[in-house]
Amino acid sequence: MQFDRSAVMQVLSDVRELGLVSEVERSEILSVFTPEFPYAAMLRHTDSVHAHIKVDDVDALPHLRLKELGYRPENAEPGYIKYTTDAAIHLIFSSIPIAQDDNLPGAVVLSKPFMDHVGIDMRDEAAPTFVAFENVPARAAELGWREVPQGDSGPVHCCHTQVKSKHWVYPPEGWQGWRRPIEFAFGTLVIFDKKMGCDLRPLDPGHRLAEKGSPCCGTAVASPDTASAR
Repeated sequence: MQFDRSAVMQVLSDVRELGLVSEVERSEILSVFTPEFPYAAMLRHTDSVHAHIKVDDVDALPHLRLKELGYRPENAEPGYIKYTTDAAIHLIFSSIPIAQDDNLPGAVVLSKPFMDHVGIDMRDEAAPTFVAFENVPARAAELGWREVPQGDSGPVHCCHTQVKSKHWVYPPEGWQGWRRPIEFAFGTLVIFDKKMGCDLRPLDPGHRLAEKGSPCCGTAVASPDTASAR
């Protein structure tokens, strides 16, 4: 997909002015849309990009202002909301555990709000997209990044949504221009009426507490009959 860089810049400037991302985070997200992005080849098969931002209280966000800017709230649940934009750079805010780090005392050292990760949404299930998705581990190894897959034994859930599979990559210490995990999510986004459980973002394998992580924050309570695909 071809992204409108000026439109992306405007969205990121807006959320920066609202104090929801730092200048460093704004620059990092913007770098995704440059030829120098380490995974630029995968971006050609991407439908959208999202930034997942951890906050103290989702209810306390400037929702009115975000709506005035034209951002559309979706998938709202207690402690979680997604805002979509016409620039195909979407914003997810959460105050619930979405990463293994969140359940490990001492693992999270950043002050909120902070960007937990950037997501590369590879929704098209055609063969070229799948090949690009499956090339992520090799590209990570080539770069010296760490990688963790999700979805080998079934779909990956995040609260009330589902995709087929994910690759998570983590930059090595000292990598210039990027500090946070990157999520590559493959497959149609399926949205359920109820919470399906949550396959937490894996802890960086290089983290000192990596072996103590837990994979899920809940159990499925809905069936595929209640789902819609996007």
